[in-house]
Amino acid sequence: MDLLQDSLIRIVDTAGASDGVSLPGLYERLATDGVASFPGLRAHQRHPWHALLCQLGAVACLKAGLDAPPREAGAWAAILRALTPGFPDGEPWRLVSPADQPAFLQPPIGPVGALNAVATPDELDMLVTSRNHDLKVARMADAAPDDWLFALVALQTSEGFLGAGNFGVSRMNGGFANRPGVGLAPPGGIGAHIFRDIHRLIKAFDDVLERFGEYEPEGPALLWLQPWNGETSMPRKGLHPWYIEICRRVRLVSDGDRLSARVGNSKAMRVFMDKAEAGITGDPWTPVVADERGRRALTVDARGFDYRRLSAILFQSGIEPALLQRFGEGEAGPGWSLLCRATARGQGKTEGHHERRVPIPSKAAARMKAGELPALAELAQARIREAGFVRSALRFGLMTLFQNGPDRDGFDPRDPSSARRAESFLDRFQAEIDRDFFEALFREVEEASADARRTARIAWLEDLYRRGRDTVLRGAASSTPRSTMRSHRALVRAEENYRRAFYGAKDLDLYFRKVSDAA
Repeated sequence: MDLLQDSLIRIVDTAGASDGVSLPGLYERLATDGVASFPGLRAHQRHPWHALLCQLGAVACLKAGLDAPPREAGAWAAILRALTPGFPDGEPWRLVSPADQPAFLQPPIGPVGALNAVATPDELDMLVTSRNHDLKVARMADAAPDDWLFALVALQTSEGFLGAGNFGVSRMNGGFANRPGVGLAPPGGIGAHIFRDIHRLIKAFDDVLERFGEYEPEGPALLWLQPWNGETSMPRKGLHPWYIEICRRVRLVSDGDRLSARVGNSKAMRVFMDKAEAGITGDPWTPVVADERGRRALTVDARGFDYRRLSAILFQSGIEPALLQRFGEGEAGPGWSLLCRATARGQGKTEGHHERRVPIPSKAAARMKAGELPALAELAQARIREAGFVRSALRFGLMTLFQNGPDRDGFDPRDPSSARRAESFLDRFQAEIDRDFFEALFREVEEASADARRTARIAWLEDLYRRGRDTVLRGAASSTPRSTMRSHRALVRAEENYRRAFYGAKDLDLYFRKVSDAA
């Protein structure tokens, strides 16, 4: 099971045909953007797999002195094999090798007989994630080799702390954080994205070496080549900037054609990360939060990439961009998007896999590349505030509804029961705001005149108002049992209060004539 020679990686090409390819063969297919999907790849494994292919490709090109990735499988096989000159039989590229030799993403660890047995790749993979996605652990009894490959990649390059003896990777801000994947995706498919990122990693190499003085251009990059007894850590100082790390002592073993794994504990992280460094390693897909608490690698929580967080990431408001989030020379134009991925982690639980793609129109991309981010950030923040005003108006309407439509003197703005009941419906409204926040924002950006931009803003606000009324407020009324007469009165008064609060909001007076009390 040699990744450099055997067709172990299943793909579906852009014509819809299924095939199997070696690792060099995969790079050749990616060079022509000929891969549509990987059938064995699960959602939370997409970024780890993407990052591995990019880091590995960039390291191979840099070590070979290439300024661009090759396009033929033979050339890829040569530069990949050149990364492991001490292993003429190719052990580091095999899924299974003798335990005293490296195997792919598996360090030499000595005898494996006493280690914990793992029967399936999903049991090896991020276990808490499996539970979160309602997948039964150990369900993949008839796993293919690439099921094990993808599980290894996710575990070794993106896992966090899972209790004593199970340490996580260095490229995150603590054991209960995560390694997000934030970057620009060019027009095209999987291959176009991977080759764009490889090009950028090659071009940015010298700058990263200068910014992060602890790295070395000839430093170790494939960290599974070195033996690991689990007792000690490896310092980050002296590593290659695009080092591919491992965090667990894992070995795959074979019984005929059937694979399983043996897993051992460790007393230390494989790559030592001082707490004060806050996960900042120069990971090219990880933005850095910069605020009054200092600088730290971005951690994505259960909110995922909602419009507020994504605005800060996209327009760099209190968040320094990841390397691959920036437009490079000759980039921008139609078809670009921002792709964000992360699996949110907690203590003993996973809080969802989050993935979001935001198309960036040409004019907005040009403004971002030209350094107009502060103006775009200000525009986004204004829209976030205004969406909050609509939400406040809707909250008034919902509380009116849940208080059975009292007159003005009878309404209690501090009533805890109606406030509590309103919250779940306000969460639905947040989802409505989120659904097309950036599409609406970019429509305004694309307008040529101030009048047209103002018209676009008013249209967006009134659309939010209508969605709040038709989807949320009326939905709340239909889901709340009460007598027909009282129900009708409550909804009428709720809609009227919502309307007055929206059109009469002081903060929206720039756009709307206030509704008088007599209206």
